[in-house]
Amino acid sequence: MTRALTLGQAALDRLMPMHLCLAENGVIHFAGPTMQKLVPPGAQVVEDIFVEAKGTETGCVMTQIRAADPARRLSLRLRHHRQMVLRGHVVAPGFGGLLLNFGFGVSLSDAVATFGLTENDFAPTELALELMFLQEANRAIQGELARFNRHLMLARQDAEREAHTDPLTGILNRRGLLAAMRGALDSRSGQGFALVHLDLDNFKPVNDRLGHGAGDRLLFDVARVLGRAVRAHDHVARIGGDEFVLILGGSWTCQALTAIGTRIIRGIEEISPEGCGISASLGIVLSAGYGPDDTDRMLHDADVALYRSKRAGKGRVSIAPLPLGCTPRPLPGPQ
Repeated sequence: MTRALTLGQAALDRLMPMHLCLAENGVIHFAGPTMQKLVPPGAQVVEDIFVEAKGTETGCVMTQIRAADPARRLSLRLRHHRQMVLRGHVVAPGFGGLLLNFGFGVSLSDAVATFGLTENDFAPTELALELMFLQEANRAIQGELARFNRHLMLARQDAEREAHTDPLTGILNRRGLLAAMRGALDSRSGQGFALVHLDLDNFKPVNDRLGHGAGDRLLFDVARVLGRAVRAHDHVARIGGDEFVLILGGSWTCQALTAIGTRIIRGIEEISPEGCGISASLGIVLSAGYGPDDTDRMLHDADVALYRSKRAGKGRVSIAPLPLGCTPRPLPGPQ
């Protein structure tokens, strides 16, 4: 048994706050309270509110509404807020004209922000706000996770940088040097380099006569001299006591290496405390013939060259011979 059901305007507004009632010619009869917030001032016909959601805008929105399949949803785009697409159904209510009822779908968040909608603007059974709150909570969680991951990444970078840095001079320590050497020896880089092992001459009397504070200041100043002698992509490390190592990228001639080594020695002699006679002995080895696993062998060979400088009278540069079967690259190094 069926009965005709008549709803008053207040009940219709409560149950379907997004409804829109149109005459057959598209003239607006009335709209629900939420729909009224979307209707631009002075709107008289449905084309004042909507355009087609897809395809070319023909201005014949009413034609699309009349042709809508009752079993399928109708999609229309707000004329003055083109990013928002409303979806709903069309029915013939029995008193003439057409009754449309809409929802925001994926445009919900934009609609709430644009029109200042609240919980009271939705039907009691509408789950839109719950969905929006879940979306906002998800975005907030994702944002917090992103911030946490960024802080974690920065903390890891700080920890790695600290683990590879000499606390006294601020340059690389032994661990940082080994990492830089492995990268430089990686055959994929395709670039050679020179490894310079430097040991200060007559350093012990500085600590004995002037104290360890003066010795630390001198080591700091030596690091600055070495930093000024190299380029931005080179590496400088202190590997313990008064020993330093430089990685000079590129191809070098013996003449060029001797020249830069001599300049380093002169720079260190200029910062020597008065009466201490600080200088430096250098041992240099070229990377040709060494592989990614040869860091220890290369450091050993540079150390051997260094002590050849020590035995020859200190304050000088010694370059290790290339491994058997290797020939130097023909390009000259930076002068």
